Amino acid sequence: MKGVFCTSFWAATRSHASAATADDLWEDYKQRFMTSHGRIIDAHDGVASHSEGQGYGMLLAVAFDDQTSFDMLWSWTVTTLRRPQDALFSWRYINNSVPHVPDHNNATDGDLLIAFALTNAARKWQRLHLLMQAKQIYSSIRKKLLVNFNGRLVLLPGVSGFLSPGQATLNMSYYVIPSMQAAQEFDDTGIWAQAIHDGMDLLRQARFGRWGLPPDWLTLGKDRNMPEIASGWPPRFSYDAIRVPLYLQWGDMLDRDIASPFVRYWHAYTSGGLPAWIDLKTDETAPYAAPLGFHAIGAACGFENGFSPVLSRSIDYYSASLVLLSNIVTAQSLR
Repeated sequence: MKGVFCTSFWAATRSHASAATADDLWEDYKQRFMTSHGRIIDAHDGVASHSEGQGYGMLLAVAFDDQTSFDMLWSWTVTTLRRPQDALFSWRYINNSVPHVPDHNNATDGDLLIAFALTNAARKWQRLHLLMQAKQIYSSIRKKLLVNFNGRLVLLPGVSGFLSPGQATLNMSYYVIPSMQAAQEFDDTGIWAQAIHDGMDLLRQARFGRWGLPPDWLTLGKDRNMPEIASGWPPRFSYDAIRVPLYLQWGDMLDRDIASPFVRYWHAYTSGGLPAWIDLKTDETAPYAAPLGFHAIGAACGFENGFSPVLSRSIDYYSASLVLLSNIVTAQSLR
């Protein structure tokens, strides 16, 4: 069993097979969010796409053994988003903008997801040339985004805008743990191992609010040893930080100490009223419920039971992605 928690998520998937098998979910996902050119649409109006979404789509295509979709996704991604100066990817594509990619800054989680998808595809389908692409991405991340700050090796969310002489702004959900683990095999093992170690240490310190949860965004200062909730964003555990336990479970690093705040938080809302966010300074909660993807993560990590993985017509790209990724993590955990 991967991690320290067992879950009924996969059992729920199988018990509801008549309603939606895992393959059905993938076909529905493609129909709703993937264009014929291989672009994952992750905005309600169909305008925007992001490197994160391309990475999710590629990972899902590998998991569902769909080489045709993978090739379409990778072709669009490398042709449209690849930055000319390195092996990273511009973070956003806007369909009705000229140019379509107005900002060439990267998003590190997108880069890590894409590299991990390439690695998995190379292994699953014996397409070893994809490993060279993954290695180039990991090398660029190491050189440009892993930096020493105040005695820690930290992973910057992007090349530009997150590091100043006195402050580093970080997002712990950008630490895609299974991808960082894969990087150790192809790049500088010691540096990537240190980045994971220091990231885990940072996560153990980044506990805020009533439940001791990580914020979506945090800061480190030169004159401060402990992380703080970042200014400039709502001080919440919400749509970013929700991915932290999922990536830890995926990488077999969700130990009891790390998991305990999430367990307490989930169990405080056992009646099904898990909120979409909680303010880590005031403990105020969202006036609306968490989307389906949050519950999928809770099930995959063992925080809740009885979840049925379906893609309702109202579910958006992000929540749908979390549902399918949680499916992958659970299936892997039960091997």
